[in-house]
Amino acid sequence: IKLSRLDENRVQLDWENVDLYELAFTIKNDLTRRSQEEEVAVHIRGVHTKIRGVQQILYEMFFNICENAIKYNHKGGEVVFTISKMNDYPIVIVEDTGIGIPKEDLKLIWDRFYKSDLSRGKDKKGTGLGLSIVKEIINAHDEHINVISTPGVGSEFIFSLPKSHQE
Repeated sequence: IKLSRLDENRVQLDWENVDLYELAFTIKNDLTRRSQEEEVAVHIRGVHTKIRGVQQILYEMFFNICENAIKYNHKGGEVVFTISKMNDYPIVIVEDTGIGIPKEDLKLIWDRFYKSDLSRGKDKKGTGLGLSIVKEIINAHDEHINVISTPGVGSEFIFSLPKSHQE
């Protein structure tokens, strides 16, 4: 339903100043139980960086990425959530030591209901909608994302925000 509403621009967007560092800690706390069950450590690095954005959908976007980073990781693995600035542009990087994404699948991960062969394990439940929701949120915030991934090594999701969204 959320995805359809985002597609149709029917979601009321309440823009406000959002501290990405504080948002990262909220997400880490909300995923504590999941990360403990999966035995994956979650770390936050960086600085307080505020942007103009929609708190609720930024939360959902980074939550989905972090939840996947935990879900598709290895016991004893790590997820690192970094908030920084490069040339005054806010940058958020979520990297993991998980199963990775095959090169041929990188363009497909944003498609609705898509799940790569590596993520189809019997214990990996999900609808395949998480990253398509993330893509809609990225579009709503006029953000850019790069994904770097190596199967068996991990993935890195790099979000950059335009200056127009800075506080």
